[in-house]
Amino acid sequence: MKCEFCGKGVTQTWQLTDFWQFKPKSQQPICQECWGKFTPIIGPTCQECGRASQQDLCEDCQIWLGDGYPPLNNQALFKYDDMMHDYFQQYKFRGGYHLRTVFQSALQKRLAEVSADMIVPIPVSPDTLAMRGFNQVNGLLEICETNDILCCISHNKSVQSLKTRQDRLNTVQPFMCQMGNLDLTGQRICLVDDVYTTGRTLRHAATCLYECGAKQICTITLAR
Repeated sequence: MKCEFCGKGVTQTWQLTDFWQFKPKSQQPICQECWGKFTPIIGPTCQECGRASQQDLCEDCQIWLGDGYPPLNNQALFKYDDMMHDYFQQYKFRGGYHLRTVFQSALQKRLAEVSADMIVPIPVSPDTLAMRGFNQVNGLLEICETNDILCCISHNKSVQSLKTRQDRLNTVQPFMCQMGNLDLTGQRICLVDDVYTTGRTLRHAATCLYECGAKQICTITLAR
Protein backbone atom coordinates (compact mmCIF):
# COMPACT_ATOMS: atom_id res chain seq x y z
CA MET A 1 0.00 0.00 0.00
CA LYS A 2 1.27 3.48 -0.87
CA CYS A 3 1.15 6.54 1.36
CA GLU A 4 -1.65 8.93 0.41
CA PHE A 5 0.66 11.94 0.74
CA CYS A 6 4.12 11.03 -0.55
CA GLY A 7 3.42 7.86 -2.56
CA LYS A 8 6.00 5.77 -0.72
CA GLY A 9 5.18 2.27 0.47
CA VAL A 10 3.57 2.00 3.91
CA THR A 11 5.24 -0.57 6.13
CA GLN A 12 2.81 -2.56 8.26
CA THR A 13 3.98 -3.18 11.83
CA TRP A 14 2.71 -6.13 13.86
CA GLN A 15 2.74 -7.05 17.52
CA LEU A 16 2.13 -10.48 19.02
CA THR A 17 -1.28 -9.40 20.34
CA ASP A 18 -2.39 -8.55 16.80
CA PHE A 19 -2.47 -12.25 15.96
CA TRP A 20 -4.97 -12.90 18.77
CA GLN A 21 -7.61 -10.62 17.26
CA PHE A 22 -10.60 -12.01 15.38
CA LYS A 23 -10.48 -9.33 12.70
CA PRO A 24 -7.58 -8.24 10.49
CA LYS A 25 -5.44 -5.31 11.61
CA SER A 26 -6.30 -2.20 9.61
CA GLN A 27 -3.45 -0.59 7.71
CA GLN A 28 -2.68 3.10 8.03
CA PRO A 29 -3.06 5.02 4.75
CA ILE A 30 -0.01 7.21 5.44
CA CYS A 31 3.63 6.46 6.20
CA GLN A 32 5.48 7.25 9.41
CA GLU A 33 7.46 10.00 7.71
CA CYS A 34 4.30 11.87 6.73
CA TRP A 35 2.72 11.20 10.11
CA GLY A 36 5.70 12.95 11.66
CA LYS A 37 4.95 16.09 9.65
CA PHE A 38 1.73 16.74 11.56
CA THR A 39 2.41 19.18 14.40
CA PRO A 40 1.00 18.22 17.81
CA ILE A 41 0.05 21.07 20.10
CA ILE A 42 2.22 20.83 23.18
CA GLY A 43 3.45 23.28 25.76
CA PRO A 44 1.61 26.47 26.76
CA THR A 45 -1.86 26.85 25.26
CA CYS A 46 -4.86 29.11 25.61
CA GLN A 47 -6.99 27.41 28.26
CA GLU A 48 -10.16 28.22 26.34
CA CYS A 49 -9.51 27.43 22.65
CA GLY A 50 -6.44 25.18 22.86
CA ARG A 51 -4.20 27.12 20.47
CA ALA A 52 -0.49 27.34 21.23
CA SER A 53 -0.19 30.54 23.25
CA GLN A 54 1.84 32.11 26.03
CA GLN A 55 -1.38 33.69 27.34
CA ASP A 56 -3.75 31.75 29.59
CA LEU A 57 -6.55 33.31 27.53
CA CYS A 58 -5.92 34.59 24.02
CA GLU A 59 -7.52 37.85 22.90
CA ASP A 60 -10.30 36.12 20.94
CA CYS A 61 -11.31 34.02 23.93
CA GLN A 62 -11.25 37.00 26.26
CA ILE A 63 -13.90 38.53 23.98
CA TRP A 64 -16.04 35.36 23.97
CA LEU A 65 -15.99 35.06 27.75
CA GLY A 66 -16.44 38.79 28.17
CA ASP A 67 -19.64 38.52 26.12
CA GLY A 68 -21.01 36.05 28.66
CA TYR A 69 -20.46 32.74 26.86
CA PRO A 70 -19.67 29.77 29.11
CA PRO A 71 -16.14 28.35 28.83
CA LEU A 72 -15.41 25.50 26.44
CA ASN A 73 -11.95 24.51 27.71
CA ASN A 74 -11.18 23.15 24.26
CA GLN A 75 -8.36 20.67 23.81
CA ALA A 76 -6.87 20.67 20.31
CA LEU A 77 -4.54 17.86 19.30
CA PHE A 78 -2.74 19.32 16.26
CA LYS A 79 -1.99 22.65 14.66
CA TYR A 80 -3.96 23.52 11.56
CA ASP A 81 -0.91 24.00 9.34
CA ASP A 82 -0.24 23.19 5.68
CA MET A 83 0.00 19.45 6.38
CA MET A 84 -3.30 19.39 8.22
CA HIS A 85 -4.89 21.53 5.50
CA ASP A 86 -3.82 18.97 2.89
CA TYR A 87 -5.22 16.17 5.03
CA PHE A 88 -8.65 17.80 5.26
CA GLN A 89 -8.66 18.59 1.57
CA GLN A 90 -8.28 14.89 0.81
CA TYR A 91 -10.48 13.60 3.62
CA LYS A 92 -13.42 16.01 3.53
CA PHE A 93 -13.48 17.45 0.04
CA ARG A 94 -12.05 14.74 -2.23
CA GLY A 95 -13.94 11.75 -0.88
CA GLY A 96 -11.05 10.25 1.07
CA TYR A 97 -13.23 8.53 3.66
CA HIS A 98 -10.54 5.89 4.29
CA LEU A 99 -8.38 8.68 5.76
CA ARG A 100 -10.69 8.77 8.80
CA THR A 101 -8.45 6.15 10.40
CA VAL A 102 -5.34 8.37 10.53
CA PHE A 103 -6.28 10.15 13.76
CA GLN A 104 -8.78 7.75 15.31
CA SER A 105 -6.38 6.32 17.90
CA ALA A 106 -5.08 9.75 18.90
CA LEU A 107 -8.62 11.04 19.45
CA GLN A 108 -9.66 7.91 21.32
CA LYS A 109 -6.69 8.27 23.66
CA ARG A 110 -7.44 11.92 24.40
CA LEU A 111 -11.14 11.22 24.96
CA ALA A 112 -10.25 8.51 27.46
CA GLU A 113 -8.63 11.21 29.58
CA VAL A 114 -11.80 13.33 29.72
CA SER A 115 -14.41 12.91 32.46
CA ALA A 116 -17.62 12.91 30.44
CA ASP A 117 -20.89 11.00 30.53
CA MET A 118 -21.28 11.14 26.76
CA ILE A 119 -19.37 12.11 23.64
CA VAL A 120 -21.34 14.17 21.13
CA PRO A 121 -20.03 14.81 17.58
CA ILE A 122 -20.82 18.03 15.74
CA PRO A 123 -23.26 17.20 12.91
CA VAL A 124 -23.17 18.42 9.32
CA SER A 125 -26.09 19.86 7.41
CA PRO A 126 -28.33 17.58 5.33
CA ASP A 127 -27.01 19.24 2.17
CA THR A 128 -23.39 18.63 3.17
CA LEU A 129 -24.16 15.02 4.09
CA ALA A 130 -25.82 14.45 0.72
CA MET A 131 -22.91 16.03 -1.15
CA ARG A 132 -20.03 14.53 0.86
CA GLY A 133 -21.65 11.23 1.76
CA PHE A 134 -20.41 11.21 5.36
CA ASN A 135 -19.94 13.28 8.49
CA GLN A 136 -16.19 13.71 8.86
CA VAL A 137 -16.43 13.96 12.67
CA ASN A 138 -18.32 10.67 12.95
CA GLY A 139 -15.63 9.11 10.79
CA LEU A 140 -12.91 10.28 13.17
CA LEU A 141 -14.88 8.89 16.12
CA GLU A 142 -15.76 5.57 14.50
CA ILE A 143 -14.01 3.51 17.20
CA CYS A 144 -15.54 5.53 20.08
CA GLU A 145 -18.98 5.31 21.65
CA THR A 146 -20.87 8.47 20.73
CA ASN A 147 -24.35 9.98 21.06
CA ASP A 148 -25.70 11.71 17.94
CA ILE A 149 -28.15 13.92 19.81
CA LEU A 150 -27.42 17.08 17.84
CA CYS A 151 -28.82 17.66 14.38
CA CYS A 152 -28.35 20.51 11.95
CA ILE A 153 -31.60 22.32 11.20
CA SER A 154 -30.13 24.63 8.59
CA HIS A 155 -30.48 22.92 5.21
CA ASN A 156 -28.79 25.81 3.47
CA LYS A 157 -25.88 26.03 5.89
CA SER A 158 -22.88 26.77 3.66
CA VAL A 159 -19.57 24.99 4.03
CA GLN A 160 -17.64 26.60 6.88
CA SER A 161 -14.34 26.60 5.00
CA LEU A 162 -15.87 28.89 2.36
CA LYS A 163 -16.93 31.52 4.90
CA THR A 164 -14.99 34.56 5.99
CA ARG A 165 -14.23 34.92 9.69
CA GLN A 166 -16.97 37.53 10.07
CA ASP A 167 -19.48 35.29 8.27
CA ARG A 168 -18.70 32.49 10.75
CA LEU A 169 -19.13 34.79 13.73
CA ASN A 170 -22.50 35.98 12.40
CA THR A 171 -23.87 32.47 11.83
CA VAL A 172 -27.28 31.93 13.45
CA GLN A 173 -27.97 28.89 15.63
CA PRO A 174 -27.91 25.90 13.22
CA PHE A 175 -28.45 23.09 15.78
CA MET A 176 -31.19 21.45 17.79
CA CYS A 177 -31.27 18.47 20.15
CA GLN A 178 -32.90 15.15 19.25
CA MET A 179 -32.63 13.24 22.51
CA GLY A 180 -35.35 10.60 22.26
CA ASN A 181 -35.47 9.00 25.70
CA LEU A 182 -32.20 10.54 26.85
CA ASP A 183 -32.20 13.02 29.71
CA LEU A 184 -29.31 15.49 29.69
CA THR A 185 -30.05 16.87 33.15
CA GLY A 186 -26.81 16.96 35.11
CA GLN A 187 -24.82 15.31 32.31
CA ARG A 188 -21.18 16.08 31.54
CA ILE A 189 -20.76 16.22 27.78
CA CYS A 190 -17.70 16.30 25.56
CA LEU A 191 -18.35 17.92 22.19
CA VAL A 192 -16.04 16.88 19.35
CA ASP A 193 -15.37 18.72 16.09
CA ASP A 194 -12.69 18.43 13.43
CA VAL A 195 -11.35 22.01 13.44
CA TYR A 196 -11.64 24.93 15.86
CA THR A 197 -11.55 28.10 13.78
CA THR A 198 -13.49 30.90 15.48
CA GLY A 199 -15.28 28.74 18.07
CA ARG A 200 -18.70 29.84 16.82
CA THR A 201 -19.86 26.32 15.86
CA LEU A 202 -18.87 24.78 19.20
CA ARG A 203 -20.52 27.60 21.14
CA HIS A 204 -23.76 27.17 19.20
CA ALA A 205 -23.70 23.45 20.00
CA ALA A 206 -22.82 24.01 23.66
CA THR A 207 -25.63 26.54 24.05
CA CYS A 208 -28.09 24.03 22.62
CA LEU A 209 -26.96 21.31 25.05
CA TYR A 210 -26.99 23.61 28.07
CA GLU A 211 -30.56 24.60 27.22
CA CYS A 212 -31.44 20.89 27.31
CA GLY A 213 -30.06 20.48 30.83
CA ALA A 214 -26.39 19.59 30.44
CA LYS A 215 -24.38 20.37 33.56
CA GLN A 216 -20.91 20.72 32.11
CA ILE A 217 -19.48 20.82 28.58
CA CYS A 218 -15.91 20.52 27.36
CA THR A 219 -14.74 20.25 23.77
CA ILE A 220 -12.06 18.45 21.79
CA THR A 221 -11.00 19.24 18.25
CA LEU A 222 -8.54 17.47 16.05
CA ALA A 223 -6.99 20.74 14.91
CA ARG A 224 -6.72 24.39 15.92
